[in-house]
Amino acid sequence: MAAGASSAQTLKLGFMAPMSGPSASAGQEMKRGLDAALEKFNNRIGGLETRVVIADDKGLPDAAAQEIARLVERERIDVLSGLGLTNVMLAVTDPAVKADVIVLASHAGTGSYAGKDCHPNIFLTGFLNDIFGITMGTWLTKRGVKRLYIMGLDFQAGWDIYDSLQSTYKGQVVGKTLTPFTQVDFAAELAQVRAAKPDGLFAFYFGASGVAFPKQYAQSGLKDQVPLYSVMAMSNSMLITGQGDAGIGVISNSVWNAQVANASNKEFVARFRAKHGREPTSYSAMMYDSMLLLDAALRTRVDPANRAALRKALKTVKFPSIRGNVQFGPNQVLQQGMVFQQAVKDSKGQFMLKPLDTASAPIDKYAKDCKMK
Repeated sequence: MAAGASSAQTLKLGFMAPMSGPSASAGQEMKRGLDAALEKFNNRIGGLETRVVIADDKGLPDAAAQEIARLVERERIDVLSGLGLTNVMLAVTDPAVKADVIVLASHAGTGSYAGKDCHPNIFLTGFLNDIFGITMGTWLTKRGVKRLYIMGLDFQAGWDIYDSLQSTYKGQVVGKTLTPFTQVDFAAELAQVRAAKPDGLFAFYFGASGVAFPKQYAQSGLKDQVPLYSVMAMSNSMLITGQGDAGIGVISNSVWNAQVANASNKEFVARFRAKHGREPTSYSAMMYDSMLLLDAALRTRVDPANRAALRKALKTVKFPSIRGNVQFGPNQVLQQGMVFQQAVKDSKGQFMLKPLDTASAPIDKYAKDCKMK
């Protein structure tokens, strides 16, 4: 038995993600990351018998609100993990923290939870949305992109990214078009892009639209004329199967890359490849990393029912992150650098994300508004 574990203790772990609906591919990939962690720890995170309760939020705040009520009232979970969409996170954190549930948000991170809405029970283990825009805007400026068109999904995470990109990009934004989750035909919007004559296109799509958009961008002929930039959600080993060669060449930024050369990441990538025959994505990686953190915290002889002790352990424990050297800021947001990567084919014709450049962690502008002690 692992140090600190008691056979009488059980960890009740809630996992919420979009397992159905337009964003289902993201939720299912997050579940693969959770499964990899459970396999690593023999279904005993922190050495404790672990009971996972899965909740499908369908990518809809209303569905998420119903599911969080079930998780906290009937299932009485200790920890809520997952959370793939910011609009879902906004719907569930209040009832979760009111029930004294610990929230580990692995793939949603709007700035309010790093600032005025920070809470001792909320840990952003993935990222803040705006770090993608901040670093991309600076990088595009340095790359000499003078005229940029912005396209993407019309929801909170997108707004965070587009606004932060525009705050650091010094060129001219020649157009901006936002589309709903359900839209997968972009012919009219791509015609607008062509008419604007940009020398760079930034697009933020994932799930079904993340497959459709690059394909239509290539079919329109724009791929040969306007470089496409994005974030890790649109350029990854999961979506490339549907994107085909249309996805090759896209440059994106990420908080993680499969090539990160530390023992923890090498083990994760090897485990994932053996089971799924491809690189992991950020969805599975961030979920797996969140479980590495939780495992390390619980192994400091913490009972998950003792929320104060668990909060302290999560905030202070050193854990073998697949991202390398990361640590929480005072607002419980994980501080980390960024990598710029390009979708390419390796010598065997296999898809990979080739690291191109790095960026240091941006200043967390929200931390000053967090009153948490």
